[in-house]
Amino acid sequence: MSGKHLTALALRTRTLEWAVQGPTSDKAEVVGTHQADFELLPDCPSLLQGFRTDRERLVQEIRTKVPASSLPVVLGIPASWALLRIADLPTSDPDERRGMAELQIDKFSPFPIDESVISHEVLQQEEGHCRVLLSAIPTATVNGVADALRAADIRPKWVDINVLGWWRILQDAGKIQATGAHAYLILDDNACDLIITIQGIPAAMRALSGLEDLTPEDRADELARDIVHTLASLDLDRAGEKPSEVTIWHRGESPTELIQRLAEPFAVTAHAYSLDTLPPLAEGLLRRAQTRGRDMLDLAPPAWQQAEKSRRARRRAILFSSVVLGVWAIGVAVLFGGLQIQKQMLARQEARLTALTVPAEKVRAVRTRAMELEQYVDRTRSVLDCLRETSELLPPGIDLKSFSYHKGKAVELSGEAGSFTLISDFKQSMEKSKLFVSTDLPRIVHMANGKENFKLTAILPGGEKP
Repeated sequence: MSGKHLTALALRTRTLEWAVQGPTSDKAEVVGTHQADFELLPDCPSLLQGFRTDRERLVQEIRTKVPASSLPVVLGIPASWALLRIADLPTSDPDERRGMAELQIDKFSPFPIDESVISHEVLQQEEGHCRVLLSAIPTATVNGVADALRAADIRPKWVDINVLGWWRILQDAGKIQATGAHAYLILDDNACDLIITIQGIPAAMRALSGLEDLTPEDRADELARDIVHTLASLDLDRAGEKPSEVTIWHRGESPTELIQRLAEPFAVTAHAYSLDTLPPLAEGLLRRAQTRGRDMLDLAPPAWQQAEKSRRARRRAILFSSVVLGVWAIGVAVLFGGLQIQKQMLARQEARLTALTVPAEKVRAVRTRAMELEQYVDRTRSVLDCLRETSELLPPGIDLKSFSYHKGKAVELSGEAGSFTLISDFKQSMEKSKLFVSTDLPRIVHMANGKENFKLTAILPGGEKP
């Protein structure tokens, strides 16, 4: 994707953050990152609910705060909106992997497959097997958000997940431990995303949701329990791995309460770092869009691609029509500009044609008489020659009734035969004769006596149809 303008739009609980790419000669750099906060109604805990119940007001606010974009847009959504699961598949073939991924998603997804968008991303690939991130989301959820953004003149092309944007940023910043088991908790705008890696490869990735209404103490206790429960579900001891520590990336004040909860009951070491020391989330989504390939997750419904193809086809049709119209206009101008010249040329050609008509008629008459004379003096295909050739080629079983000779044109024969095969053999023999150019069998009638009545025409040289 490098070398093309792109926009990444990260949708959070109450904010929109976007980054715009500007292409350079070697590397596509981010030329700007911006963020807009939105006021939501009391009964709308997130922008997703707002798009459902307060759509028109939010669309107008987005138009005011977020500039319209004609660039391809990758939309990042919170991980809590989608189902996420990491699985190991026993294949590295892309087609087989896609089928296995759909089967796995169908097993754990509570959404009907025909009403969902499903996708997967390859996290690690080796000979004969691969580790993938599986994801599913209701189609109505994605379309609801996209319709609201389109109403604000923002057209998403791909749908990514915010936690993958943070994963890309942590990778690029060298913050991922390449050995052992490690947990990364990202606390950003009410979103709590957990990534657990083994040897630097994600083994679990999930959103910890439903914590917004809890007190800080209860929230810290619930987060600590979720982290430890997720680590335990991976059975790291059997795999020979133990979690070395938990890294917490956060906004604002350090989550000391959570660090204590992890240390005291669960004996898990945790360190906290500020997200403000990392690039913005939208930039991580933009980096992923720049290197987007078939093995990367995309939760955009397939209907979007069809709509995009139709839109491009319409644009090409309009462009083609404009070109044709321009060419037509030039042609009309040339036509009317050279009309007098064409009339003069036509008059001269007509005069030449009139002058040549009489001599041409005379030449044709002379040629016709010459051909007639040549036929008259030519004795090589006389009536006797044709009758003799016909008699020699006539097979037994055919009773010849008539023989008509037309000099220089054709010989017409009629008669009766015991079967169609005799007539066909006779016709083929006549065609092989050097006296005739071709033969025609215009009529075959089956008689009451069981015989076949036929008419055969043998064409002489000069008798061919023009």
